[in-house]
Amino acid sequence: MHCPCCQTSTLTRARLDEHLAVHACQTCEGQWVSSYDYWHWLEWQTDSGKVKSCQSMERHDPTKTSDNRRASFCPECNHLMRRAKVGHGLTFYLDRCSHCGGNWFDKGEWQILKAHNIHDKVHLVFSEPWQSQLRQAEFNRVLEETYRSALGDEDYAQALSIRAWLEQHPHRDYILSVLNQVPPIEDESRYIPVQHAQPQNDCPKEDGHDHAIACGHGVHPKPYDYPQPAK
Repeated sequence: MHCPCCQTSTLTRARLDEHLAVHACQTCEGQWVSSYDYWHWLEWQTDSGKVKSCQSMERHDPTKTSDNRRASFCPECNHLMRRAKVGHGLTFYLDRCSHCGGNWFDKGEWQILKAHNIHDKVHLVFSEPWQSQLRQAEFNRVLEETYRSALGDEDYAQALSIRAWLEQHPHRDYILSVLNQVPPIEDESRYIPVQHAQPQNDCPKEDGHDHAIACGHGVHPKPYDYPQPAK
């Protein structure tokens, strides 16, 4: 197998972690992990726990990565490999073959993944729930920057304080109604006066007996004709 980055160097068998055999490139120091080797190694692992976000660790990572931005082909089946962003404060991408499921790690990527408890979650990085969470986090970040730019740091912090107070208040809906100057939805009928319409008489204004008959007054209903039994 040839290195998908160097394209000329031959990959040699090596060991990346305990029970994890890889094919390594001596030139760029990248590692190819086949799908079989990864899942075999994963069976021996215990859950490493929650992902450690970059914000909770040192800003400067002691291990440097050489993320390959070019499209690469699988060294095993020669199919185009898919790229997925790791996220959680890490800016590099992982490469995986969508055909055979093998993974390519550029120099230093495996060590950083292990430091952040993501090395045993590589298969999840390429899943839709993982990537959807990253897109939502990026949307929240852009939204926060927009609010902070419009309000300023002091007013934005004050707005966050008001929101936190409002979320815990037992009469949150009433306070929102006061701020919006509209009655609460569930009690809307109590605040809107109901206008009762006056009864209208469409009968012509005439005097005498004819008027009473025209309006239906003084007219006796006809007796009900019950059906007669058949003879």
